Amino acid sequence: MRRVLFFLNPLLMQRRNRRALVEGLAHQLRGEGCEVELQDTLSAHSAGEQAKEAVAAGFDTLFVCGGDGTLFQVIQGVAGSEAAIGIIPFGTGNVLAQNLRLPRDPVSAFALLRSAQAVSVPLGRITCKSPGHAQDRTWYFTIAAGMGVHAALMNLAPTGNGKRVGGRAAYFTGGIRLLLQHPVDPFDLQLTLADGSERTLRASELIAVRVPEINIWRPGGNLEAPLLQVAVVPETTRLGLAHASYHALLTRKSSGHSRLPYPEYLTATQLACRPIQSHVYQSPLLVEADGEVIGLKRATITIAQRRLRLLWPR
Repeated sequence: MRRVLFFLNPLLMQRRNRRALVEGLAHQLRGEGCEVELQDTLSAHSAGEQAKEAVAAGFDTLFVCGGDGTLFQVIQGVAGSEAAIGIIPFGTGNVLAQNLRLPRDPVSAFALLRSAQAVSVPLGRITCKSPGHAQDRTWYFTIAAGMGVHAALMNLAPTGNGKRVGGRAAYFTGGIRLLLQHPVDPFDLQLTLADGSERTLRASELIAVRVPEINIWRPGGNLEAPLLQVAVVPETTRLGLAHASYHALLTRKSSGHSRLPYPEYLTATQLACRPIQSHVYQSPLLVEADGEVIGLKRATITIAQRRLRLLWPR
């Protein structure tokens, strides 16, 4: 750790002297002989390009001071590079920090990261139709990507204001409202499973996961394995989706005596989601990655050739 850049999400630095806190962390590293700079992300979608420029300028360590959304954007610029990424949690969910067993307190998290080794982990890759672009776009992710009602939940506050104002309570309330109001539409899903076999089914919800935990949900992914842990809810009604969600989050059952569906878990290397040609959709099929809505209608998800070097206390 010689040249260090702190990336700050300015929207998350407005509360409780957070900026001064980060400046204090930078001061500690300067006292140890590191060259340190602080830089605000200019916008949500500029962070990737800023990170790419930082790597080209010779920064070997980037601390992301924000949430999962800020990290997602930064990853787009550093994927495949030798730069190490450290997460200082200031966001709402902080899911990747949760899986790295980092404390929610930023100062305590930084204390662990200073002595942590960088671990090279495979990245997920998703290619999807992106509004405003003639060609499909490709993104890298570390947590999860998918299609269905859960993606609409991420779209409740596209500016991020809902995350900052309502926090987790806003997500919980929004999730209940979506289950009651949002259309539950099916789509076609084709998977290449870990054993090389193919499977095709019609689904109402799909999440391809890279991590063991997402808040209270335990899908059982493995950040170090080049595989996708896929959670699927087969084509169903609103009641069926509510039933499957309940068991995924609370009982963790994947089978039972009910005629309503349970979540099904599969290990895959690639999958493709497509709209059903004969189906009339009441609203767009949204696609999300790491909690950010990135596209609609179709998506292909796999493991990328590029990797990410994460500071990971062991």
